[in-house]
Amino acid sequence: METQEFKEKISKVANILKMSIEFPNDEDMKWHRWGYLRNGDRVIRISNGDYQGEHKLHISGEFPRTIRGEYGHYGNPISINVTTEKSPERIAGDIEKRLYPEYIPKLDEAIERVRKTNEYHRNREANIKKMADYFGIEFKPDKEPSIYVYRQIEGLGSRIEASGENTVKFELELTPEKAIEVFNLLK
Repeated sequence: METQEFKEKISKVANILKMSIEFPNDEDMKWHRWGYLRNGDRVIRISNGDYQGEHKLHISGEFPRTIRGEYGHYGNPISINVTTEKSPERIAGDIEKRLYPEYIPKLDEAIERVRKTNEYHRNREANIKKMADYFGIEFKPDKEPSIYVYRQIEGLGSRIEASGENTVKFELELTPEKAIEVFNLLK
C-alpha cells in the first residue's frame, strides 16, 4: 500500500470512528507507513507492513505514561491485524468489535494507575522540597528521589527520603555517643 493510499484509507477510518488523525511527515513514511488516531484518552496506532507474508494493517491501542515516563499498562500489547484489502468501514468495525473490548477496560485501568502514580510523585516531590527548604538545600526533583543533608555539626550527617504518602524517612549518621543522645531525646 503506497503512502497516499494508506493516508486516505486511515483518514476515512478515523472519520468513521470520530477520531482525529496524525501522520508523520512523508519522508518518515518512506519505508514504513503509520499514523495515530486520537479521541480523548483513546489513541490507536495503525501501521502498514508485511505480517507472516501478507500485507496487513497492524492496529494497536496505546497507553498513557506517568509524569516520569513510566507506562500505565504493564501487560501484553493489545492489538489486531487486518488485511489491507478491507474497506475503511470494515476496518473501523474490526477496531470496535475486536480491539475495543479488550483495549478500553485496560485503558481505563491504565488511566487510573497513571493518575495515582502522578499524584504520588507530586506529593513525594512536595514533601522532599519542604525538607530541602528547611535545610536550605537545592532540590532537583528530576534528579533525586531524596536529599542528602551533611552537617559538620558535632559529627551529624543525614539523608532524607520522602514518600508520596506524606511521610518522611530521616536517616542519621552519628557517632555512638550522639546516637544515644538522640534516642534519649525521643524517649
